[in-house]
Amino acid sequence: MVERDVMNQQQSETGIGGWMRSVWQKLHPQVEADQLVRQATEQVVQIADPVIRQARSYRQVLHDPIIGAMTYFHSLIEVIPGPIILDRNRYYDDPTVKALFASPDELDEVLRLSPEINKLRQQGFNGKVAAMMTMLRNERTIFGHKQDGEMLVRDARQQAVSFSDHRIVAPAADLNVVKAGIVNRGLEVLASVAMERITTLRAQMAELEGKKEYLQGMKKILGGKSHRQAMFAAPSVHNREELRKVEQLLTEVTQELDELRQQIAQPEQSLGYLETILREPEKMLLARSHSLRLNWMGVRVDEEPSSEGNDITLAEFSVEEIQRSAVLVTFSLETKSVA
Repeated sequence: MVERDVMNQQQSETGIGGWMRSVWQKLHPQVEADQLVRQATEQVVQIADPVIRQARSYRQVLHDPIIGAMTYFHSLIEVIPGPIILDRNRYYDDPTVKALFASPDELDEVLRLSPEINKLRQQGFNGKVAAMMTMLRNERTIFGHKQDGEMLVRDARQQAVSFSDHRIVAPAADLNVVKAGIVNRGLEVLASVAMERITTLRAQMAELEGKKEYLQGMKKILGGKSHRQAMFAAPSVHNREELRKVEQLLTEVTQELDELRQQIAQPEQSLGYLETILREPEKMLLARSHSLRLNWMGVRVDEEPSSEGNDITLAEFSVEEIQRSAVLVTFSLETKSVA
């Protein structure tokens, strides 16, 4: 895969990555860049499964996969356009801002209610802030007037575009810090995928252990009943058949449980799942540039270059079945009480 080859070349040329070293040393000049990888490793392990820390040399095992995943996520950042300025006073001046928000009031509301922005407010932060903003892109079919050459077509089928569920991600005073925060979010996504896989296997194992315990109890009860009957007469056919079924189920459950224990019983196995996921971040999270042309009403006019419209370019992130549009943004923050 060309993208993977390029990433490997970048790693070999720059080691941990020039951007990581630059950002980290700017924030913590006294700390070596390897410390960034160490902290990222601990963050990922804490989310995926803290039991991994019991595995021998888990930091060494995860060192290269962590660097590879961080490099991959940083490459995705280059796809994100912006930053655009979020300011209600400039709402009508920027076609992208106007397309992303239904009104200046909605823009203000997003900035006012964002949990991550409010954390900065609570810390007393004032000044310019950069961040990534993600949102859902919605398209619906409408019918309206459409110019076709010299003819005006009534009730023409059109696609209206709007955006909802705006979220401010990794806000900070420095854009490089924002990018580092986005990389960390990518690592959290991978760690959560590993956590889901590990937790599912453990839940299945617990369920089978419960079944095995129940069947062992049933076998003991039915076996005791057969023994009592044998003291006076031959055990009933029904009782022997029930005992046989329980013994067969117990054998099957025991075999299934043994197979499952080979997958998840040891810390090294959890480590293996996490390592595999970190080595293939492109299977979990993708980003691509997405452009569309909208008129002043938010209607797509991609196939009508002669129509009045504005080209809007966004990044589109895909995480499993979820797709969200993204753009880098800047805005001014003043500390004040939040209603």
